[in-house]
Order: sequence, then C-alpha cells, then structure tokens
Amino acid sequence: MGVMLVCGRPVTLLFLISFLHFSFVSSSSSASTQNATRPRSPHSEAMRDYDEYDEETTTASPRSSSTGALELNPCDYDMCVEQRQTCMELAEVENCLCPGLSDLFTRPSPPRISDLIQQGGRGVEVNWCAPTSLISSYNVRVKGNGKVISSRVVEQHKRALVLEDVEAGAVVCVEAENNGGISDQSCANFEPKLSDSGLALKLGIIGGVVGLILLLILALLLWRHKKRQKLTARSETEGVL
Repeated sequence: MGVMLVCGRPVTLLFLISFLHFSFVSSSSSASTQNATRPRSPHSEAMRDYDEYDEETTTASPRSSSTGALELNPCDYDMCVEQRQTCMELAEVENCLCPGLSDLFTRPSPPRISDLIQQGGRGVEVNWCAPTSLISSYNVRVKGNGKVISSRVVEQHKRALVLEDVEAGAVVCVEAENNGGISDQSCANFEPKLSDSGLALKLGIIGGVVGLILLLILALLLWRHKKRQKLTARSETEGVL
C-alpha cells in the first residue's frame, strides 16, 4: 500500500503538468486566432494611414524646400533701348524673368515717346519705350492741321525712327499693334530748336541789320549837320555884302 502511494505521486504530478501545458497552449492559440479573425476598425485604419502620410510628408519636406530655394532673377532688358531679341527670347536663353507682359491676343498697352531730336533742317528722330505687352509692330504717324501727313510701320524690336520733312508744330505719334488690336497713341509736338550754327547766323543777320540802320542814322545826322553849316556860311556871306 505504501509502495502504491509513493508510485502514484509522480504519476499525478506528471498528469497535472501536462494538463496545465495543454491549457496554456490552447488559450494562446485561441487568442491569436481571435485577433486574426477580428475585423479592424475604421478608426485604427485611419490612424495607421495618417501616421504613414505624416512620415512621408516629413521625409519629402526637405526636398521641396530645396526646390523652392531656386529663384530666377529679372532679365537685363531695357524697354527703351533697341534690342536684337525680344524679352521672351532672352528669358529662354538666360533663364531669367521678364516683366509682366500681356500676350499677343490681348490689346497692347501704349508705348511711350521718350524724346524728339531734330536732325538737320526739318528732320526729326523719334525715340520711344516699348509697352508691357507682346506686340508685332509699331505704327509711327505724323499729324498736321488735323490730318495724318505720313505713316510708317516699324518692326517690334525698333525703338527709334528718323522722319524727314517734319514741319514745326507737327504732332508725332507712336502706337503698338498685335493680334488683339491697336493700342492708344503716345504723341509729342515737334518744336525745332535752333542749332549753334543757325543761331550764330541769325544773330549775325540781326547784328548786320542793326549796324546798317545805325549807319544810315549817322549818315543822316552828318548830312543835316553839313547842310546846316552851309546855310550858316551863306547867311554870313550875304550879311557882309
């Protein structure tokens, strides 16, 4: 009897250990199976997507900031100086920025006459600045007595034109043209200025005329003085006789 009790205790212990191990394995497998088969909530999916998007945004932000650091400088383009190429062509070559220009299908803004310079007797050089628009040509007109006396078409890159036979007081106008229409006119009155040689000639003529008048006055005074002397001498002679 005593031997049976002694032998039965190890068997009982082994049975208990096996039962506990089987229960632990079963509970672990059932929990993992329940977690695997349980559907994910929309809230957890949204949080996971947001975390992934946040990581991507944080990673991509240095790249975008380095790209935004690239800045373009304004083009070295003088709107009042004649150019061989347009500002848009220069921008493509130099990788620079042109001032705000409207397209060819928008009515252009007017050019601006900067100066009228007399050339010779009745010639005049008209200078202007380009408008802030893409254009195809310029129209240069000379007006007098309320009507157009002459008209010239000038290429888009030009900024000056010499006109012949422009009378004093004539109005010189410049307008820009493109596919959208014709701009308003920029006009200036031509008032010729005397050159140094012309001024000296006029002053010489005026001086000569004044000198001639003074000479005639002096001659008249001298003639009257001599005539008075003769009359005085004659009267004295007749008194003696």
